[in-house]
Amino acid sequence: MKKKLIFVAEALWVGGIESSLVNLLCQLDYDRFDVTCLIVRDYQDMAGRIPPQCRLLVADRDRAVSFPETYRHRRLFYLTREPKNASGARRLAWKVIRFLLRGREQSLYASYIRHQMDGESFDVCVIYSDRTAEIAVKAVKAERYCMYYHHGAMRRELHDECGYRKSEKVIAVSEPLAQKLREFRPRYAEKIVSAGNLVNCKNVREMSLEQTDGFVPRAGVMIATVGRIAYEKGMDLAVRACRRLVDGGIEDLRWYIVGEGPEMPALQKQVSSLGLEDHITLVGMRKNPYPFIRNADLYVQPSRVESFGLTIMEAAVLAKPIVSTGTDGARGIITDGVNGTLCDADAESVAKAVRELLDRPELAERYRTYWAKHDFEADNKKTMDAFYRVAAGD
Repeated sequence: MKKKLIFVAEALWVGGIESSLVNLLCQLDYDRFDVTCLIVRDYQDMAGRIPPQCRLLVADRDRAVSFPETYRHRRLFYLTREPKNASGARRLAWKVIRFLLRGREQSLYASYIRHQMDGESFDVCVIYSDRTAEIAVKAVKAERYCMYYHHGAMRRELHDECGYRKSEKVIAVSEPLAQKLREFRPRYAEKIVSAGNLVNCKNVREMSLEQTDGFVPRAGVMIATVGRIAYEKGMDLAVRACRRLVDGGIEDLRWYIVGEGPEMPALQKQVSSLGLEDHITLVGMRKNPYPFIRNADLYVQPSRVESFGLTIMEAAVLAKPIVSTGTDGARGIITDGVNGTLCDADAESVAKAVRELLDRPELAERYRTYWAKHDFEADNKKTMDAFYRVAAGD
């Protein structure tokens, strides 16, 4: 008899966590498992990549999508949402309201989901996005729970705590991250295991051959960087590194930064203030970033924090020389000088590492050769075996 699994995530928008979830859903053995994916926000950009054997449920607070009834307490939820660009007094009032109402609203929302699912129960609930941990624990009836942890920055959040307490296992997406999390949350250290994210090699290679807007082939050096435009991803470091490289004589440099996020206006201003409009292209969000990586001479990941580094793995699948800051995620993939270059998370170090690769074509070729020969499917099998052990309760 098949085991019933349910994955609970925030959404299926374009992002690293969401790509990792889709890759996992694509690799599951559907002869062994009956699988449901529940998302709590109606963003389905990547839903088309989910296998048809996987049932997708959308429990959006604003409108009925998968369920026949609409959530009736969404106004209460709106009161608890963090205001943007609010005054100090407004933020203080919000904190008080949130303290008083958040728990009640979460319980009402969880009750709504339970009712709409008509009491359905599962063998295993996989809390894939820790931000949904509290809802998953309250809304989903399951024999066992496990939770993924994707964040390189250690933090204490109520929803995390709900997941830690309920879950039999907490899966950190790299061993360096698992070690750090055990030290940060020693109370749950015995629950914490590691399992890397999967990469869909066939999909990456095929999609990299597609044509895409925003890319104009030209002579010179091309660099690609993919990620959310947010502080932790260090895109501002890439911009300052670019300025140093251009000033150092690499005037034919073109750097494509693919992604969107809260720091985009500041990044656009930075590019303009440093006079880099002819050298940096802020592409914006793309469902398919792989043509930019495939056409690049090298891939750079300038993150300040990175738990796994799925885009690093995707660049590796395309056999690109890689420069990355030495985050937990990068150190789980790259051995400095063997299959990529690790550097410090500052503009000077990034620029120096890029310059070295450009000046040493034999080193770049060593990296290309390593990844061209690498057995990514063996990595995927190891990851799936680790997941199956957790799902089986081993």
